[in-house]
Amino acid sequence: MKMDKKNSETKWNVDLGIILLITGALANITVWIGAFVATEANGPVGTWVRQWLLPILGGISGLAIGITVAFGLVYVIAKLNKMQPTISRKERGKKRYKTMPNVRFYGAWAAIILLLIISPALLAPYVYMTISGTETLFLVLGSWAGAWSVARILAADLALGAVAMVQGVHLGAVAADGRAAHTAKSATGAPESKPQTVRTAKSAKASATTAAEVAKETRVCDVQGCGISYVWPQGKGAHFRKYHKDLIIQKGIPVQMVKRAEVQKVDEK
Repeated sequence: MKMDKKNSETKWNVDLGIILLITGALANITVWIGAFVATEANGPVGTWVRQWLLPILGGISGLAIGITVAFGLVYVIAKLNKMQPTISRKERGKKRYKTMPNVRFYGAWAAIILLLIISPALLAPYVYMTISGTETLFLVLGSWAGAWSVARILAADLALGAVAMVQGVHLGAVAADGRAAHTAKSATGAPESKPQTVRTAKSAKASATTAAEVAKETRVCDVQGCGISYVWPQGKGAHFRKYHKDLIIQKGIPVQMVKRAEVQKVDEK
């Protein structure tokens, strides 16, 4: 017995943007943890924190920021090619759209440019330390150690912000009335089209609803021995005129006169 290959295989869709958002958060979360733990820990606990915990947190933070900045630059630049510098939003109470700057587009570009400036300043001292044989990075930085520390935190935040801007590009293209089709086209450059399947599904649903309503309005004649169905209430008169003429009461004619006419017909026969 052969198994269906499509059903047996599990497809894994990896979203690089989500991974970069996680690593970007880890880059500075470990620093926050280390900063507050180091200031609160005293005595033997403080010694253990400085000798064991802080180096581990620093290693995790360094790995996370390296992945976020290196892969984030490539990821953001690739995504920016699909974005437009302007988006269209529908004016409230009107049918026309107005063009406005795409904040996500310019924000992502600004973050990328700052990262390209900061990255050499962050990596150059380490490269110099390795080729010069200096024992620590602090000896290489000297009085610039404080500025380097600020730039290191800023780089992680810029990379995280740039990835978040292009990852949520569809969020910035929502029109004021809730329709995103027109603005999604202007933000990403994708053509706007209405799927044919949506219209087909709506037509089928409308037909099914009409058929159900007709079925609910059909009734069976309650005259004994008839059992013929007719549409209620429009078809009741036509049904009685065709099959039950003797049961129709003519308006404006007294019942006594009807009975006399019937007696006269019987006598004539």
